[in-house]
Amino acid sequence: METLLIEIRNPKGMNLIWNLEEMDIIKILKREEAPKPKEKLSERFRGCISPEEGEKLNEYIKQSREEWERDF
Repeated sequence: METLLIEIRNPKGMNLIWNLEEMDIIKILKREEAPKPKEKLSERFRGCISPEEGEKLNEYIKQSREEWERDF
């Protein structure tokens, strides 16, 4: 047996799919959604960059903000 993922583009197609299942030609499987863990982004990305890279990033952000505060 082979499992396929099908995108129904026309509402009539869904009726056809249900009819095929009633004739025992195919079996419709419900897709199970896995529960997503409630994880904070800070916990997820902690340690992704080195402290040195983090310091460089903070300096760049600080410099960028100061550029916007200039009077033209």
